[in-house]
Amino acid sequence: MIQLATKAGMAKNDAIRTASLATGLLSIATILGCLALPPLAEKIGRRKTLAIYFLGMAIAIVGSFGWAFYLPNGLAPFIAWLFVLGFFGGNFALFILWLPEQFETRVRATAFAFCTSFGRFVGAGVNFLLGAAVLHMHTLGVPVALTALAFVVGLFIIPFALETKGEVLPQ
Repeated sequence: MIQLATKAGMAKNDAIRTASLATGLLSIATILGCLALPPLAEKIGRRKTLAIYFLGMAIAIVGSFGWAFYLPNGLAPFIAWLFVLGFFGGNFALFILWLPEQFETRVRATAFAFCTSFGRFVGAGVNFLLGAAVLHMHTLGVPVALTALAFVVGLFIIPFALETKGEVLPQ
């Protein structure tokens, strides 16, 4: 954000303020995405909801970092994409409802903890790969835009997941 704001001609203090406001917008959008997700998951199911959110994430990542980031006057479009990115970034809220529904009572807490923690280790590794890609490509936008591929791969995996909408929790 600071890079885009200074490129748009803002003084450093204004660029920092803009980055702070953009972070707030991203956070508010994420909260809205988290709040919208449970009713949607109850209405159309967990798999369809996750597919919508994953598709939204992929589009928003490419739109923000693959397109708006490189526009000559890309600050306003980038900030608009940040809202979309934040909203669909609320996809993690689905795992809080869906993962516990997939495991029987005797292992539910352990399985939930393993699934959510394992993803954090993978994410930490991805951060190192992303840093190496930024260093190699000498740009931030394209490497971040390429992370959309993870959500595209996820779209192909979702059909194999267990749908638990309307199901009784396993005992």
